[in-house]
Amino acid sequence: MNDFLSENVLNYINSHARNRIIFHQDDISILDYVDVGRSLSEAIYNLKDTSKLSMRALSELDRIFEHGIKTSDVLGRYLAIFNLGILFEPELKIDFLRLIDKYSLNQVLLIKWDGEMESNMLFFLTKENGVKINVQNLSHIHI
Repeated sequence: MNDFLSENVLNYINSHARNRIIFHQDDISILDYVDVGRSLSEAIYNLKDTSKLSMRALSELDRIFEHGIKTSDVLGRYLAIFNLGILFEPELKIDFLRLIDKYSLNQVLLIKWDGEMESNMLFFLTKENGVKINVQNLSHIHI
């Protein structure tokens, strides 16, 4: 928690960077998180026409994320998300980088990352056996 409100984090939040993304691995008690996996799976569970699964998933994600945006005195507008595994399901065809780019433009995006992190690389779930994601083109910090 102390790391979260450090001077470096506050300076980053108040910066004029194109994106403001904070990756972290521990819960931050002052945040109101969106459980992406649970929310999206509930939204698409009874979908009859699976040919439109990816379009429906993206539409539901937009709805879930828009409802998940909160405001705080310290952060301003923010979206805090966790349990992201469903976003990497091949059937959903979700472009993870585009999604986090979109939702970090007008608010701080806080991502509780369950995988490994190394410099500009994210690994979901592990470096050896997971999905490798290069985030070097997105302004971000790890805490």
